[in-house]
Amino acid sequence: MTVFVIGAAGGLGQLVVRALRERDVEVAVLARDPERVPAGPGVRVVAGDLSDPASVRAAAEGCASLFLSASCDVECQSAAVDVAADVGARLVKMSPWQAAVREDSPAPGARHHWITERYLAKRDLPYTILSPNYPMQELIRHYAPEVRRRGVLVDPAGGRGVSVVDEHDVAEVAARVLVEPGHEGRTYALTGPAAPTFAELAELLAGLMSVQVSASELAGPELAAWLAREHRPWEAELDALFGQFREGAGEAVTEDVHRVTGHEPRPVADFLKAHLHHFLPDSEG
Repeated sequence: MTVFVIGAAGGLGQLVVRALRERDVEVAVLARDPERVPAGPGVRVVAGDLSDPASVRAAAEGCASLFLSASCDVECQSAAVDVAADVGARLVKMSPWQAAVREDSPAPGARHHWITERYLAKRDLPYTILSPNYPMQELIRHYAPEVRRRGVLVDPAGGRGVSVVDEHDVAEVAARVLVEPGHEGRTYALTGPAAPTFAELAELLAGLMSVQVSASELAGPELAAWLAREHRPWEAELDALFGQFREGAGEAVTEDVHRVTGHEPRPVADFLKAHLHHFLPDSEG
């Protein structure tokens, strides 16, 4: 079988491609910039984007499943839904942060996912929605620099817990759902096994590195400055998301990773141990 992947240029998309190839599944990848997507045995890269649905439809012809992980507007995501329906493919759609995916969400991207999910439900095709919580990998991308420089772990969640999840677990779930039967019509909320606060994460890091690490809750102008520095151009989106985390929207813990994969999700302590070099003082990551 062949799986068509939209959104393989990002870190998660590449992990999904790798997980599929480990199962000897052929992969066709849609890429606006093919040079950003590493090709290889069993991976066919198709130049194009969803602004030209006809060309995407032709490239997806014959694919059994379509994976959609794209940060784009409703029109773009709906075009991918139409492509899957037209070629008779099963659709697996990423809708991150399910607690935020609602009609009145202050996060524009979350509203786009909500609208697309409503559109998807009206189409005649098998589909599954994957809704992972905040990725553990974000701790490296956006939080490690302050830990290295000042021994400070930024806390944008106002002291509330967040059930962070490893993107490798998310990718394994995606690969299984794309090739296995029995997941149609389901929404899987993917989380880690616990919902630690950032203060608890700081304590974990301090113990692992034998140095002082403290959590610093950010709000107002300080939070805005950090978002502009670490999350551009998504600072407005993340500001809205963290606002919902401060209300407890990130605290839910589910069994969905285990339900699909048969194993427990990775604990954040194991993740931090494996990537501790990114957080060590004076380290460049």
